[in-house]
Amino acid sequence: MPAFGIGTPLFLIAQALISSFVYSEAKKYGSRSPLVVGVSVFVVGVGLAFIFSTVIELVAVELLVILIYLLGVNAAKRRSASA
Repeated sequence: MPAFGIGTPLFLIAQALISSFVYSEAKKYGSRSPLVVGVSVFVVGVGLAFIFSTVIELVAVELLVILIYLLGVNAAKRRSASA
């Protein structure tokens, strides 16, 4: 069971920012239910923090996944623009 301290609000804010990014991308690309996707990312992130009792590594992995996603989107845009 993780301890609640000063970092808890910071983690929740970071998780909310990540979820809002996922929501905006889902909405941008026409997902059927971007709100469900955004809320799911928030709930799963908080749940995994409780399961693994870690926050920094979890946020780092989420940010890495977002970075890889953005690199893939930029590569696809360049590929379609050059064709």
